[in-house]
Amino acid sequence: SLSERKQSIIENDDGVEEYYTTEYPCDTLDYYDGTAWLECRLRDKLSDELLCVLGWSLEKSSDGSWLIDGIDWQDFREMYRPGIGREEWERICG
Repeated sequence: SLSERKQSIIENDDGVEEYYTTEYPCDTLDYYDGTAWLECRLRDKLSDELLCVLGWSLEKSSDGSWLIDGIDWQDFREMYRPGIGREEWERICG
């Protein structure tokens, strides 16, 4: 069974085959100021239930590559709900 840790879903630290699919609902949003935003959704392979929404804040480095500046993690799995101050996220984004 999967670890109780939230991150185990992406770390695959239990050696379990991935049980989710990834979805990118929109193109990367480039703010044209050296920063960007990318959203990724993880859905259950069998039920298509929304598991997590990951928002990646990106920052352009001096060589032009994008680096991760921050990750916003919205977890909709029952064992982690509701996230503090995140009750409205599912209604808006789910």
